[in-house]
Amino acid sequence: MSDFEDVLKDNGVPTTEAEITERFRESLVESGSKISNDSNYSPFWRLISVIATKPFLWIVQLLIKNVMPQFFLKTVGESFINLWGDSYGVERKQAETLLGRVLFTRVDTSAELVIPAGTVVYTDSINNTIYELLTIDEVAIDAGADGAIVAVQAAKAGAAYNLETGYYRHCDIDGLTVTNPVDWIDSVGADYEDIEDYRLRIRNAFNTLSHYHTDGVYRFLMTKFAGVATDMIWFEHEAPRGPGTANAYVLFELDAPANSYIATINRMISSEGYHGHGDDLQVFAMPETTHSITANVYLPSDLLSTEKQAILTGVEQAIQAAFRSNSAYVMTQTLPFSRFSFTRMASEIYRLFPEIESITFDQSDIISEMSIPRLSALTVSEGV
Repeated sequence: MSDFEDVLKDNGVPTTEAEITERFRESLVESGSKISNDSNYSPFWRLISVIATKPFLWIVQLLIKNVMPQFFLKTVGESFINLWGDSYGVERKQAETLLGRVLFTRVDTSAELVIPAGTVVYTDSINNTIYELLTIDEVAIDAGADGAIVAVQAAKAGAAYNLETGYYRHCDIDGLTVTNPVDWIDSVGADYEDIEDYRLRIRNAFNTLSHYHTDGVYRFLMTKFAGVATDMIWFEHEAPRGPGTANAYVLFELDAPANSYIATINRMISSEGYHGHGDDLQVFAMPETTHSITANVYLPSDLLSTEKQAILTGVEQAIQAAFRSNSAYVMTQTLPFSRFSFTRMASEIYRLFPEIESITFDQSDIISEMSIPRLSALTVSEGV
């Protein structure tokens, strides 16, 4: 806020109580008034402080802290940022509810089995939260059939429901097993857009005003979709499919949606007719590299077995969060074009679970390029 205070000072506006009082005294002298008792302890000056100096100071501080920041995109707050978005045609993204498909299977196929609409499919507890999906329609598994793909939606809006394959594995119908398979997300869940993400999208919209079809324009178009963030798009300009072609790779917060979702983005770009990179820009989910990780966790011997198991489960979920499988723990996450440090991850795990004496991994740092490291297997065991 010092920058805004400096602006006022540069324009001759007093910003402290002492400066305001001094300016008032100067004004009295300039007007020809004479005050015989101008001590700070004078009842007159104390009255002036109450009825003039302090209210003026309040107005100045209101300008510095609440009014002037709203004139700049970098500092505008929640109260006014939507007006900035309206000025550039950038509507704030609302919370979205995940839509997807899960696979129900059974062993006994002798009779028809009906899965009612509203059947709950849920996860294990992930950092004390259980995530639920609800089946949308009633579905019958015919006699002789061993399973069915069933459409579901998340119980609530939010990005945290975009969990990787295998997380949703429980239902309360006897004889049925369930899982969320590969490419199970049809439409990603999303949170109400965070102010910093919204600020980035508005800033990116500056590129669209000139109508030159640069990366910024394509980024602006893609980020209209739920789950696509401004700073999570990477471009490949080197004519990957020949002259006049380019690729854009999108990293989703958790699990990537099915190809149909990406196809919708590509259709929008094609129909809008933007050709900044030539006649052919295509959008893809960020390519993945897979890694098998083993972690040994050393715990105090005096912990109960249930306490040890709770810590091991928490460590497993925290590691999964670092590899973008869930969002239950705040961890440094994998990124393209970066080094993923297991030393840093270990220090974050120590902060989450201070009972741990030591943790070791069988993997050295992962260096990624145009790809996102994911887990193919994870084993977390108590060290001996």
